[in-house]
Amino acid sequence: MKSINKKLLFFPALAVGVVALIAAVNLRPDVPTKPAGDRSRVVDIMPLQPQMSSPMAIGFGRAEPKVQWQAIAEVTGAVTYKHPNLEKGTVIAAGTEILRIDPLDYELKLSQAIADLKSSQTQLARLDQEETNLKQTLSIEMNRLKLAENEYQRRVDLNKRGLTSQSDVDTQQLNMLSQEKLVQEIENQLALMPDERGVSEALVKVNQAKADEAQRSLEKTRIALPMTMRISEVDAEINQVVNLQQTMVTAHLNDVMEVEAQLSIHDLQLLSDTLSWDEDQTERGELGKLQATVELSSGNLTATWPAKVARVSETVDANQATAGVILEVSQLPSSSGLAGTPVLVNGMFVKATIEGQKQQSWSVPERALHGDKIYLMNAENRLEMRDVNVEYRRDNQVIISGNLEAGEKVILNDILPAIEGMLLRDSQSDDHGVGEVTQ
Repeated sequence: MKSINKKLLFFPALAVGVVALIAAVNLRPDVPTKPAGDRSRVVDIMPLQPQMSSPMAIGFGRAEPKVQWQAIAEVTGAVTYKHPNLEKGTVIAAGTEILRIDPLDYELKLSQAIADLKSSQTQLARLDQEETNLKQTLSIEMNRLKLAENEYQRRVDLNKRGLTSQSDVDTQQLNMLSQEKLVQEIENQLALMPDERGVSEALVKVNQAKADEAQRSLEKTRIALPMTMRISEVDAEINQVVNLQQTMVTAHLNDVMEVEAQLSIHDLQLLSDTLSWDEDQTERGELGKLQATVELSSGNLTATWPAKVARVSETVDANQATAGVILEVSQLPSSSGLAGTPVLVNGMFVKATIEGQKQQSWSVPERALHGDKIYLMNAENRLEMRDVNVEYRRDNQVIISGNLEAGEKVILNDILPAIEGMLLRDSQSDDHGVGEVTQ
């Protein structure tokens, strides 16, 4: 009987549970459902606008003087004088005599050459005087010849009239012929005078050249600096015999230094693309439009100099595949570099920065680039992937090119997964909407 009652109680309890469940479902508040538009991804965007930008390349190289001077021995002999300050690293003023080679042999050669020159000049003067005398003698002898001819004609006439003998006529004829011979000899001597004068003049020129050469050789025994320069190497001492073509002193100017900075071919091409390269423009003129600086960093010391791009090296480094760009740095030649403003000296290792001309280009942050694509939010708020070409990078910005238009919305953050055509929502518009609701 009890078991039957327990079975009967099960059904009312089940009914009560079902009613309670239905009531709980009906009385539960509705769960807010997210509309389809809310499934869009929130992204950060920026409008794409053309900006003025220029590529920048960095290279390294060593400073060298643009002008280097060498004292090469043009005469031989022992060094008899050396300037007391002629040492490596010193700066010596222009015109200072730094070395002297024994001049005795060259003084003797000069004296001999001068003596030969004077002798040839005297011979030429003697020829001139002789020619003058011969011309005067010829004039006199021709007058005598005329008189002899007249006398001969008179004797012939007298002989025809029987007033003189034939022997007188013959004697006068001999006198006339002798006078003609004398005149002919003088004329022959005068005819040879131009040739003799030419030989004498040539001899004077030869001896003059020898004297000039001896004078130059004597002057070459004294070596002086042509400009104020810094001595970099000395290879001559007192009583040391120097030979021809021996380098005795090497010096250089500090007013203009050169740095051959090594740049990659790609960077060099980027810089070149910013120049116009018109037919009327020279290479040096176009390269001068590039901006460049040279920087020295050593410990706590950092110094920067403005530089000028002068030219490009003719060869490419086979090991590094880089091209040399030569920069010129102007500085005060009197600076020593030991105090005050530092100066570039020979052998300094420096960093060179070269900047091209500014051009309008598309610039996006580094984080907006995804490989060779950028993400755009189109007018329908959907994701569009656009292929671009990376030109160069600078200051955490990427300069790109491609089928782009001003005002397009570039997505700045990553989207995972990124699906072409997926719905997007601007994070700034979301923030603005939340602010309005809060108000």
